[in-house]
Amino acid sequence: MSDVLDEVEEDAFKELFNISFGMTAATLSEMVDAEIALSVPTFSMLPEKAVSEYMRQIHGVVVGLVGMRYRLIFKPGQAVPGMAVLLVRAEDLRHFIDALYGGPIPEEVAAQVEEESMQLTGEVLLYTCASSLSLLFASDIDGERPFFFRGNPEDMSDALVLPQGVDTERDLLLLRVDFSLTGKGVTGSLLTWMDGNGLPLLKTEINHFICAHMA
Repeated sequence: MSDVLDEVEEDAFKELFNISFGMTAATLSEMVDAEIALSVPTFSMLPEKAVSEYMRQIHGVVVGLVGMRYRLIFKPGQAVPGMAVLLVRAEDLRHFIDALYGGPIPEEVAAQVEEESMQLTGEVLLYTCASSLSLLFASDIDGERPFFFRGNPEDMSDALVLPQGVDTERDLLLLRVDFSLTGKGVTGSLLTWMDGNGLPLLKTEINHFICAHMA
């Protein structure tokens, strides 16, 4: 249990994310024509400056990822910035692209197809994830265009910060689900993190969810 959410609130927060990624996984399943196996969601608090190291610990020194910044807008002047990331090991990235296309991609076009495909995939999957969270939190949403990166997560620390810019003292509310594409040789993670300063707004909607669905 975290220090900022009690046990019931944390369970509800993870269930909200579970519903969100369930919608995302259904979309991904159609895209790759495979069943998607999901882990149980996990929740943690993490300093913003530690995100790249956290991702390196999950999937290694070289990764492929597509990320999208978003904001959950509750009312004028009240918004919570966040980031959604689809993350795979670099060695699994080619298998992921092959699964999207239904077969091997020619080597001579692999690099171009990899970047274009991951950005397009991010536009579908990450927006599905963020918009479903927005629906569950009863907020509006403002999302940026997804970006693609391949390499060491520590080389892209600046790209992973939230819209308000770098705040090395800021804690993030981080949710994670691991997944695998059955029969495709691909494992990965979907992460989303939100500014911990927005916790009071989020807790209000979490407790609305508890009253409506878990009471």
